[in-house]
Amino acid sequence: MPRGTSKDRAEAAEPVGSRIVTGVPPRSGLFRRLGPPLLRGVLSTRDSDLAAAARDFGNRVHLRPVAVLHPADAEDVAAIVRFGRENGFAVVPRGAGCSVDGQAQASDGIVVDLSALCAVGEPAPDRVRVDGGARWSAVLDATLPRGRAPLVVPDHLGLSVGGTLSVGGIGGTSHRHGSVADNVLELEVVTANGDLLTCSPVRRPELFDAVRGSLGRYGIITGATLALTGTRSSARTYRLVYHDPAALLADQQRLVHEGRFEHVEGHAHCSGTSGWRFVLEAMQSFDAPHEPDDTALLKDLAHHHVDTIGTTSYRDFLNRVAPLEARLRATGSWQHHPHPRCNVLLPGRQAAALVTQALAGLTEEDIGPGGSVLLYPVPTARLAAPNVPKARDALTVVFGLQRTAPPGRPELLDRMVRDNLALRATVRKAGGADYAYAATHCEAPGRP
Repeated sequence: MPRGTSKDRAEAAEPVGSRIVTGVPPRSGLFRRLGPPLLRGVLSTRDSDLAAAARDFGNRVHLRPVAVLHPADAEDVAAIVRFGRENGFAVVPRGAGCSVDGQAQASDGIVVDLSALCAVGEPAPDRVRVDGGARWSAVLDATLPRGRAPLVVPDHLGLSVGGTLSVGGIGGTSHRHGSVADNVLELEVVTANGDLLTCSPVRRPELFDAVRGSLGRYGIITGATLALTGTRSSARTYRLVYHDPAALLADQQRLVHEGRFEHVEGHAHCSGTSGWRFVLEAMQSFDAPHEPDDTALLKDLAHHHVDTIGTTSYRDFLNRVAPLEARLRATGSWQHHPHPRCNVLLPGRQAAALVTQALAGLTEEDIGPGGSVLLYPVPTARLAAPNVPKARDALTVVFGLQRTAPPGRPELLDRMVRDNLALRATVRKAGGADYAYAATHCEAPGRP
């Protein structure tokens, strides 16, 4: 790991360490001989902990570390980063374990399990301080009873706050508020040197900018102060069906420009010989008896028909992925099946053509059981954090192929991986970008 020429430079722009160490002999004996630093938490070398740290949601890469740290506090994280730096061990943070290609694993390195740092502070009207390992569900449990919530919340509330900030964090309200990383007021970060520092737009702003959206390369986020806004009690949801992606994307862009809805997203579904259908999902919150005007909100849109209009609690809307996760966990798919997922950012002007091209040769099998296709429009100017990726266009469209490969089908898994790599290359050439993905050892099908 390179060293900076000054402390300021190291704080702002130096990677914490190699993301993955491969092709080296096992170093567990060396690790034990060196002796770990004095820690308040637990530094485990138990087989069960090492095996758990060698798995992630992707269920495709399994890299075994020499130790797993369950820190008692951020000082433990700083101490193990210093130890790793001095002795040549990669130190990799792990939040909720939702990576798909081993990004939070460390072959013969040290994994810091941030789930132990999960405290959520007492919310103030405009902010709440949380640990980096806190889940979004816990954040909302603390803020919603006070009528407050973060401005942008990811779809899956099981993600960790620190992990979300490390990729940027895009949700259905990003067309109004940008990424999660654009709505954080302050961060607590362990730097490459093992310094525990606080940063914000006015205090160490270079470090603040470097850490957000950079996939953990410039520091480990151990705490964050999130901006909050007011909430209403109920959510009116709308599902509109389209027959082609161009019409869906045009209406999405119109809704984003006009600001009709708080939440805007889209999905694509493949159903046998019926081919692909596209669904625009939108939400407007309210307090009874002041219900939204459905006719006005849907006026002059080009959808083929309205699938559903429904009302639920605002909390249930934010937690809408939970029932799907529960169903997939019941079958074992969520925990055990490979998930070669691919999220890219499309330039708005070419989004319809790129989506049409990508989906043209895909079938239900190529997405897999429980898989989905996501489409989120975000004005690029809203993505202000400098390291959060974006398309070279006025509009950035998140295009996510949330694939699941059934077990025992290695040829199908390889095909999914090849298709993902080809899509990423096509999108980058068109002026788009990868999202929540860093090139790793896992760049070709058939790798462990």
